[in-house]
Parts: sequence; C-alpha cells; structure tokens
Amino acid sequence: MPIEKLNSGHKNQFLGLTVLLVDNIDDTNSTIANMLNTMGFSNIIHATNGSHALNMLFQQEVNLILTAPQLPKDEGLQLLKQSKISPKTSKIPFVIIAETIDQEQVLEAIKYGVSEYIIKPFSEKQFVNQLTKAIFDLNSSAIKKLSSLTKKNTQMASNKSSQQPLQILVVDDVIDNIKVISEILRKDYKVKAATSGEKALQICSMDPQPDLVLLDIMMPIMDGMEVCRRLKANSKTQHITVIFLSALDQTKHIVQGLELGAVDYITKPIDPPLVKARVRTHCKIIESNKLMRNQIDIMQENARLKEAFELIKQKGYQTGSSSVRKRI
Repeated sequence: MPIEKLNSGHKNQFLGLTVLLVDNIDDTNSTIANMLNTMGFSNIIHATNGSHALNMLFQQEVNLILTAPQLPKDEGLQLLKQSKISPKTSKIPFVIIAETIDQEQVLEAIKYGVSEYIIKPFSEKQFVNQLTKAIFDLNSSAIKKLSSLTKKNTQMASNKSSQQPLQILVVDDVIDNIKVISEILRKDYKVKAATSGEKALQICSMDPQPDLVLLDIMMPIMDGMEVCRRLKANSKTQHITVIFLSALDQTKHIVQGLELGAVDYITKPIDPPLVKARVRTHCKIIESNKLMRNQIDIMQENARLKEAFELIKQKGYQTGSSSVRKRI
C-alpha cells in the first residue's frame, strides 16, 4: 500500500505499514510494540542486532526502521549508516530511540540521515507525532517541505523564548497538606491537586499533562504505590516524573516506589525549603531534557531544510538545462 495514500491524519493512517523494531534484549520492546499496535501498524517484525536487521531489510518490504533504546549506540549508528548506502533501503525512514542525550551521537545520527531521534522519557503523543513526521515527511514535495520547515523552525525559536511554567500535580487525601505544598510551589509552577488516586490518574491522562507528580503514599482505596504502578505501566503517562510524599517510617514503601519508577521522595511533616529544593532539582532536569529535545528537533529540521533546498536547486538546474536543450 503506497504511503502517500495513508497520510490522512486518522488513527488508521499506519494500517498496512511494516515496522522493523531492532532490540537486542528479549521482552524489553513490549512497551514500544504496544504503542505501535495502538497507532495501527499492521505488522511489527523484530531483529536482535544490526546484522539481523540488514538481512531482514533485504528479505521483505519495510516502511519504518526503529531502534529500541537498549541497542548499543554504535550498533544503531552503523545500522543507520549501512541502511543509507543501498538504494533499496536508503529511503526507509529510520528512527532512533535513546535512553540518554549524547550530543556527539545525535550529530552523527543527523549526519548519516536519521529521520527522527527520540529521547526517553517521551509521551505517547510525542511518539506518534515524531513517527508520523518520519514516515510522511519524505513524501511531501520539496517546495512544500521547504515552506513548512521554515515555518516550523520559526515557531520553535518562538516557543523557546516563551516557555510556560512547569505543571505540578499534588496528590494527597489530606486537603491541608495540599494547601501547604501548593502555597510553597505556586509562585514558580502551575499547581493542580487531586485528593484521590483515581482522580490523579484522570488528570495525568488529560492534556496538558503534569510534568511532575508529588504523590502521597498512604491514601485510602488506591494508595500512591498503585497510582505510580499504573502511571508507569501506561504508555500515555509513563514519562511523567513522580516524587513520593511519605512519613519517616515508610522506608520499605519508599524503596518499592523507587523500584516502580519514582525518582525521589519527600518526607512529612513538610519542610518548605526541602520541598522547594527537591522539586527545583527535578524540574531543572525536566526543563533540560525539554530544551535538548527542542535543540535536537531544530538540528534535524535544519538538516531536512538543507536537503529540501538542495533538491529544489537540483530540480531548477535540470529544468533550466532542459530548456536550453530545447532552444538549441
């Protein structure tokens, strides 16, 4: 099925496309595979390493290559480089997912022609947008691409200069605790509140999602442990940073929470300077990751801009040469 027929913006736009997911660790790609299934990809095939992936590329038609974060960076880059050499595979969109931001690796990937470079943690919305761009951007005309990329780069620069405050969700069944924490943070952040685990999950699933959740461990009906477990098990919310609120005697629960994916904890009774310091530290990490993602996006778009510009020049040269030949 031709890709250009699928670019409709609907959920089934990926129907009929084949994804090659490259991952060297068994069962670690289930989350990514589930996200791809949700997006509507009909066929997901797996390769355990770069050599295996290259063999599969020449055996069947593939519409997208996706390297999981567990793949060694050098192996992912080599696969990217080799896939761009052969005419049979050079036009296949190639997306790298990485655990950490490595500027040298990013520059190498862009140099070799990566379609998108995704940094964890990422939201499902980001994942969908970047895969959509990777697959369908190659099918737009050069002039249309040049216009859209120029507009997008301008918008990126504008967004960078007008960043909105981060959103924090405070979850506690004791309203007085919420009031105290909200008063501490509301001058620097946009603060929302929930008095139950169920309500917290609802807020986290809606746009705009919180960037960070301050989550009380001991709550009735659904405790903080279960809330954290569900947040991290859901591809739509697993990227959200979680910090536990706990009593001093809840060490066992804190350890379990950190194993579930929380990044830190704050003990009660609340100490305002400590809350500010802990939250500020993790918000700096969140903002730094957002900034790096924006920089990577701009670098990738600039690379595409250059490619589109060169293509327009080439077409113009070919048209001019043809006109000269006709006159002769």
